[in-house]
Amino acid sequence: MRTAASRTCVITSLAALAALLSCRRAEQPPAAPPTIAVRTESVGTQDIPLSYEFPATIQSPRTTDINARVPGWLEKQVTPDGARVTDGEVLYMIDPSQYQIALEAAEAKLAQAKAQEEVAKARLDTANAQRTYAQSTYDRNKDLVASGAVSQERFDQITAQLAEAKAAVEQANADMASAKANELAATADIKNANLNLSYCTVTSSLNGLLGASKYYEGSLVGEGGKQLLNTVVQTDPMWAAFSPSANYLPVMIANQNAGTLAARVRLAGASSSAQPSTPLRNTGESPVKDARLVFIDSTVTGSSDTVLMRVEFANPETVFRPGAYAMVEIGLGTQKDAIIVPEEAVFARQTELFVWRVKQDDTVESIRIDAVSKHEDSIVVAPGTIAKGDRIVVAGVAKLKAGAKIREAKDAGTNPSSGTSSSASSKPEGK
Repeated sequence: MRTAASRTCVITSLAALAALLSCRRAEQPPAAPPTIAVRTESVGTQDIPLSYEFPATIQSPRTTDINARVPGWLEKQVTPDGARVTDGEVLYMIDPSQYQIALEAAEAKLAQAKAQEEVAKARLDTANAQRTYAQSTYDRNKDLVASGAVSQERFDQITAQLAEAKAAVEQANADMASAKANELAATADIKNANLNLSYCTVTSSLNGLLGASKYYEGSLVGEGGKQLLNTVVQTDPMWAAFSPSANYLPVMIANQNAGTLAARVRLAGASSSAQPSTPLRNTGESPVKDARLVFIDSTVTGSSDTVLMRVEFANPETVFRPGAYAMVEIGLGTQKDAIIVPEEAVFARQTELFVWRVKQDDTVESIRIDAVSKHEDSIVVAPGTIAKGDRIVVAGVAKLKAGAKIREAKDAGTNPSSGTSSSASSKPEGK
């Protein structure tokens, strides 16, 4: 059994050891965490154009069906499918034989009617002369009957001859009217025959692009359901139709009335120009055309609360075709002194966006931002969360966590302490 003296000795030794260890810890404080090399910028402001994009469909202001207006054999397609055509340009030829014959027959009827009119006119002249003679004979003898110088029988013959002469005049006038009617009918037949003959030459009624033919040379067209031969669509200018929410209507009308509304149409998927030994390929460049708002529908669609609008734009190269999908950008003036941050400074947590703000002690904190829109390589931020002059991290974002101490570096893409490169896909640690 240990004595009290031995227990006292052990306790004294343990206390001395604890004191020694405590002194050693005080002499060697823990190393401070390394600073992280990043690049920072001060938040600035800029005048930003206010614009909104809406999906749209390209439309032609005018589309015309090319129909066969008379039956017949399609003799020739003069203009190939897909060609650019002008108003009045010949597209198809229908066999004109039967309509040429009809025209010649109508012309013959007209000649016959004119001949009949000449004969009727001669007969009318003769009948008028005979009536004039019969009338003068009647006038000379009517007073001689009472004196007996002219017998009643002779006077009756004179009276009958006058009546016959008058009847001949009436008949000649009727023949003359009939001949004139035949002439008018023949003239109408000629006009109709000429019209049908003109329909054998099928032309375009506008400037545009010819589509795909429905029937080809040798087909019987113009009968039953075979009237439609092709379609011509106007391609310059063109429309882009879109349906924004009716909530945009007041501001759009206000800007349109003030003359500050601008519009552009963008078509994705441009083709680069051909270069030696290089095939055509799709590029990131999209055809863009300036446009103007030309139509706002009179009613709002109840089911979707949208309103149909159209913008018109020039399309001389026919790059934009009816039915294509495009984007319409509507400009509504300028937002003055908008707060902007570089796009590379923004990172996401779930559905919210954040930036790293540098505090006075060179440590960082994550600040949630409300993004209003994107402008070039910057994000437009709603006021209230960050302010002009705030210092934020714009490179090296993925290496940070809340409270981390940073130092300014020209190239913050690599962490010199760890050798790890930051990437856009890296997820920053939570606050």
